[in-house]
Amino acid sequence: MKVWINIFAIITFVTTIVAGRMYWNEKVEAEGVSRPTTVSESSGSASSSSLKSHTGNLPTSIVEKLEKAEKTGDPVKLVIVGSQDTSTDSDAWPAQLEKKLNDTYGSAVEVEVQEYKDKNSLEFVREKLYEKVIEAKPDVLLFEPFLANDNGTVGITNTLDNINLVMTHINENVDDLVTVIQPSHPIYHAVNYPKEAEQLQAFAKKHDYEYINHWSEWPNSDSESLLSYLTESKTAPSEKGNKAWAKALELYFTNSK
Repeated sequence: MKVWINIFAIITFVTTIVAGRMYWNEKVEAEGVSRPTTVSESSGSASSSSLKSHTGNLPTSIVEKLEKAEKTGDPVKLVIVGSQDTSTDSDAWPAQLEKKLNDTYGSAVEVEVQEYKDKNSLEFVREKLYEKVIEAKPDVLLFEPFLANDNGTVGITNTLDNINLVMTHINENVDDLVTVIQPSHPIYHAVNYPKEAEQLQAFAKKHDYEYINHWSEWPNSDSESLLSYLTESKTAPSEKGNKAWAKALELYFTNSK
């Protein structure tokens, strides 16, 4: 009888050890599964913090689109539209800006460039080229509305009327659009042109459009050094001009200097 009692005690002891060991393993495994959630939350916080550090110069409307893109994986579509100033060349400022946006926001931003070389705002309206902008379905429109090409031919009053007509058509067909307007390249020794740029800025403010004055990165229009920022024909930015233009936009869109 005593032998059976001893055997039963040994079996009980072994069973207790095995059960305890199994409980301990299950607990460790459960903790192991829960750890990635903590890491993920930290990663999300870092991503949110990083986004905030790059969007300090942007309006809330664009910031919200970027935040949504990061959560859903659906990119913000930035459509860049303008004259030969807004070139599709690989070394022009739109390409430089696209690279910076990709480096900063990754796949959260998608860029499309529409160049309408040598067009003025009146031709843009008459040929209904704004329909191509509508087809692109932008979330954000960066618009260089042919100010330099209009200078001396269309007249600033007509330019602003044309822009208003273009934007009316676009806003009627594209929901929740954020529009950013910018002037064309500076013109050397211009008299009326700087005033036209001021009127363009006032127009943007009146209609609640964003406005970027990239001229802050260019030499003064009375300075001969401005000529090196323009092509030989003086109708578009040179390599220097493209870099200056891109720098201003990169500061706006990514808060980088």
